[in-house]
Amino acid sequence: MKIAVLTVVGTASLAASANAGFLGFVASVRNVGSYTVIDVFAGVSNASDKFLNVYNSNISTSLSGGFYQSGGQSTKTWKPNTGAPWQTRNSIDSFMTAGTFGGGAYAGEFFASANTNGDPNFTGTSWNATPASSPANTVPLNAGWYTGDPTSIDNTTESLAGMVGRINTGSTAGVGTPGQPGYTAGSVGTANANYGIWCGHLVVVGTGMLSHDIVVGNILWSASMSIKDGVTGATDQRISTFAAPAPGALALLGLAGVASRRRRA
Repeated sequence: MKIAVLTVVGTASLAASANAGFLGFVASVRNVGSYTVIDVFAGVSNASDKFLNVYNSNISTSLSGGFYQSGGQSTKTWKPNTGAPWQTRNSIDSFMTAGTFGGGAYAGEFFASANTNGDPNFTGTSWNATPASSPANTVPLNAGWYTGDPTSIDNTTESLAGMVGRINTGSTAGVGTPGQPGYTAGSVGTANANYGIWCGHLVVVGTGMLSHDIVVGNILWSASMSIKDGVTGATDQRISTFAAPAPGALALLGLAGVASRRRRA
């Protein structure tokens, strides 16, 4: 079993309430053959919370070759190939999703939601491929994706209990004075997120060197998320970041997380 190390720098609230549904992103890492796979979930507080969209993303890797994409026309972009049985969370192929197809597992595997749509910031052929287009190994800056049907069964939370190799975003303090103009509420982080909605599946080439590569800042996931709180009915929007600063910053942050996850091919 390989070990992957990810530094978690926390979350900052854009618009929050005491009962906010979105707590930040939760990641899970595994090795499959000579690849490393990172599944990302929107960590939420209520089983009834709903995914709306991810936007203003900054998702990147400086590892050689970027994020790995399969070569076929339906599997070389960030749009999930929901019609094919190989497009599950265990695929060796990078893609985004807005939940799971049918809201649950099929033979122990999850399929990407057919309601997933990319916004215009997925430029060029990064979302919709052409026969001649190259694999979309990078994510355009500020790209986003959303569900075409918030009421769909695809938009059902799943339990995060027992997730192996779980990596949480940390909590942050509020900024300013509560009740005063300009106050930004802090976040509680995702350590206590009991539920999640699957939203991303990243694949990079390599395993043995990955602990070092993530620590020194070669993989970044930062994005804003909109969740409809299933309890209050309010829309909750926050930015959440898995970041990996230079080693000298680790002692100051003190927020390194170590995780390993058994993954299946």
